[in-house]
Amino acid sequence: MASLPGHPTSKQRRTPNPPAPSTRPVFVLELPSTNLPPQLHFGKLESFNWYWETLAPSIASTLEANQFFTKDSTAQFLRSVSKFRHFPESDVPEVAFVGRSNVGKSSLLNAIANADVKELLARTSKTPGFTKTMNLYGIGGADGIRVRKGKNNGHDKIVGMRGLVIVDMPGYGEGSLAEWGAEIMKYVQARKQLRRVFVLIDAQHGIKDKDRSLLASLRLAGVSHQVILSKLDRVYLPNADSLTHYFKKTALSPVGSLADLTDRMNEVKEDIQPQHGGSALGELLACSSEVLVDGRLLGIDSIRFAMLQAVGHQFGWERERMRAKEKAKGRKKWRIMKTSRPEKTRSIK
Repeated sequence: MASLPGHPTSKQRRTPNPPAPSTRPVFVLELPSTNLPPQLHFGKLESFNWYWETLAPSIASTLEANQFFTKDSTAQFLRSVSKFRHFPESDVPEVAFVGRSNVGKSSLLNAIANADVKELLARTSKTPGFTKTMNLYGIGGADGIRVRKGKNNGHDKIVGMRGLVIVDMPGYGEGSLAEWGAEIMKYVQARKQLRRVFVLIDAQHGIKDKDRSLLASLRLAGVSHQVILSKLDRVYLPNADSLTHYFKKTALSPVGSLADLTDRMNEVKEDIQPQHGGSALGELLACSSEVLVDGRLLGIDSIRFAMLQAVGHQFGWERERMRAKEKAKGRKKWRIMKTSRPEKTRSIK
């Protein structure tokens, strides 16, 4: 059937006009060959922290995280627990740290919490039996994180606002995960307050079979977890104006090459994010609790940020955004009320 004059044919109607070329500039972000951008940290590039599914923290966020752990909070020991059923009730979010024996977990927790190595967290490795239990430490809060005793034989409860609880897990050795602790796996799989499990891997020795077994168990259980490479100073120390041993106060020299570290981190990345099934969080952090780089412990601030992010801490820029949103919402509500207000009419006598 012939179309009417001046009307497009069906073929012409099905073919839309090509869009006009956009005049807006297109910006392309070029990443390194590994497709993993290094983090800008205090004006320098950190090539030992990789973020491929998340955004790296800003300088302001890492500074805020550092202040939370070093100035706004005090770490305190809460309780040592051997059975999952003995865990106190809690309103406070938790993060757990786990790793092989001698992976440097106690030293890392001391560095994160800014605690005295000889008094608070490190005592767990000197007290008989403490290395076989799950040890709870409160960080932050307006009035601190504490355990409130239950009344009339009721359950004890961990209470506090704007803080978190660190659960220090026993290190696992050469035995199976079942021998390591069925109670620990009960906690990891069933504790509602648990927000993330941080799995420590020795940067020098890489992932071992026991690490893979644990990571597989976390994936199967659907537990949020993240990998941290500890003892980074054994394989890599960057060029810096100042490299100092934290405890010995002696000067250090750069160690290793960035290329070798990149190869190691690529190997770890393949293990923690398999092609099928669940996986660890898409960021890989590295640290050393024994080396100061330009006056700061290597990589610790980024771990502090990751912990606060895991428990839902509201950072300063988020609070400002929420206040601006509430303010805008209030202005909009006021305008609606003003326009919908009925006009007063005067009666004619």
